[in-house]
Amino acid sequence: MRAGDISAVLELEAGALTAWSREHLEDELQQPTGFQFVVCNEEAARTLAVLCGRIMGDEAEILKLSVAEEARRKGVGSRLLDHALDYCRAKGVKNCFLELRASNRAAAGLYEKRGFIRVGSRRAYYDDPVEDAVLMQLEL
Repeated sequence: MRAGDISAVLELEAGALTAWSREHLEDELQQPTGFQFVVCNEEAARTLAVLCGRIMGDEAEILKLSVAEEARRKGVGSRLLDHALDYCRAKGVKNCFLELRASNRAAAGLYEKRGFIRVGSRRAYYDDPVEDAVLMQLEL
């Protein structure tokens, strides 16, 4: 992801329960341990998906994976996640972590298909609406 992608990512996330602000995305681009990937439909000049994460030593955390409504259930998110996991492996990452809303069954299914397991939860972690977070881990 580049600074020029931020407006398209904000459009992609419009209406999402956990959408990031412009400032959050700009800050993420400046993180020395961060990695960001976007999937674009160049013909339609549209961003279809975004993934942001960070590597800390031999661990990584996926902070965000958002897929446009019209690209869901078409393998876009799966391929983007696979790309990010391959990137992490190449950087020597041994474990990858993430958290998601307890109600986000579609995302949980995607992660479980890739081998992530549930390792914990955080009560009332999210707000608007208040909801628990599910913590997941994948050994790479």
